[in-house]
Amino acid sequence: MHGISDHLNNLKPDTDSGFWVLGGATLDEPIKEGSGPKINGSIMMAVADTKEEVMEKLKKDVYYSGEVWDTSKVSESIGLVG
Repeated sequence: MHGISDHLNNLKPDTDSGFWVLGGATLDEPIKEGSGPKINGSIMMAVADTKEEVMEKLKKDVYYSGEVWDTSKVSESIGLVG
């Protein structure tokens, strides 16, 4: 995948600070033995006050500049973790 090392390294400070709390690929189906994942998107969970704050972080990522992500599809949900 395009720039995965840079992607993960650049996320680390914001992960360590607690901004990003979850991230990974979403799949079309469970991974089958002997084949790779069929990735259809990404999921990320952030602790932020606004969607704009999250979008600022996303725009600094190599997956954004490398056009791995289609940021027009970013959706926002508000949650409460118990």
